[in-house]
Amino acid sequence: MAWLSIRLSVPAARVDALCDTLFDAGAQSVTVGDAGDVPLFEPGPGETPLWPHALLDALFPLEVDIGAVRARLRAEIGDAITQAGLDVGFVEDVDWSQTWRDHATRYCFGGRLWVVPRDAETPDDDAVVLRIDPGLAFGTGGHATTAMCLDWLAQHDLAGYSVIDFGAGSGILGIAALLLGAVDVNAVDHDPQARLATLANATYNGIGLQQLRVMAPDALPTITHDLVLANILAGPLMTLAPVLTGLIRPGGVLVMSGMLVHQLDAVLAHYPGFRFAAAQVRDSWVMVEGTRTGG
Repeated sequence: MAWLSIRLSVPAARVDALCDTLFDAGAQSVTVGDAGDVPLFEPGPGETPLWPHALLDALFPLEVDIGAVRARLRAEIGDAITQAGLDVGFVEDVDWSQTWRDHATRYCFGGRLWVVPRDAETPDDDAVVLRIDPGLAFGTGGHATTAMCLDWLAQHDLAGYSVIDFGAGSGILGIAALLLGAVDVNAVDHDPQARLATLANATYNGIGLQQLRVMAPDALPTITHDLVLANILAGPLMTLAPVLTGLIRPGGVLVMSGMLVHQLDAVLAHYPGFRFAAAQVRDSWVMVEGTRTGG
C-alpha cells in the first residue's frame, strides 16, 4: 500500500494548529521534524523545546482531494503557504515494527552478558542473555551511555546486591543487574510508559515482581542500597544529587552516565561524599563510578 505525503515548513508557533488542520483534512499521521538543521540541547525543567521552523510531514490516503487540502492550509496560513512550499510525494507502506529487525545488532558486554532481540538464537549456552526489543522507552544497549553501564555491570560481582535503577527507561540496566546476580532492584522512572516497558521486559526475561519493583520517584522507600545506577542527563544528575546520595549506603557504589565530557566536573562537584574512579568516555559521553565515603 502507498500513501500520499504532504510536507511543508512552518514556524514553530503554528505547528499545533496546522497539525489539527491536517488531521481534519484526512491525514492518517503527522510527524514534526527540524526544517533548518537547528540542534536542540538539554532542556530546562518544564521546557518543551521545538525548532524555530518545523517540517510537517503528513500521510494521506491516495484518494485524498489534494486541492481541498491545499485550500484548508491556505485558509489557515494564507499566502505563507506559497513561501513555505508544499511538497507532494508518495511513500510505500512499511511495517516498521518488523523492519528494525533487519538492522538489529547483538551486543556482548564484559565478555559474558549478551543483549539480543527477543526472538534471536542464544549466542552461547553459558552466556547471560538479556532479550529486549526496541520500544517507546529508552535503552536497548546501542547507545554509548547504556553500553558503558552494561559493561560495568558485566565486569563486577553483583551477588547479593540491592540495586536502584534511577531513570530506568526500558529497564535494561536493572534487568541486567538481576541476571548478573543482584538480589533485588527498584526500577524508578517518572514516565508511565517507561514503567510499563520495564515490567514487560522483565516478564519476558523471567524476572519476577518479587525481584524487580517498578515505581515513580515519589514512591521510593527511604532505605539505602549497595548500588545506584543513574543513566540520566547532566541536569537531573546535579538536581538529584541529594536524593541519589541518600539512597546509597556508606561503601556503596554510584554509577552515573548520561553526561558529556565538558559536564563531568560540574556534575561531580555535587557529590562531595564520594571517591570517584577515572571516568570512561565513549563518543563524548561519560560514565563514572563513585564509592560513598561518608556516613
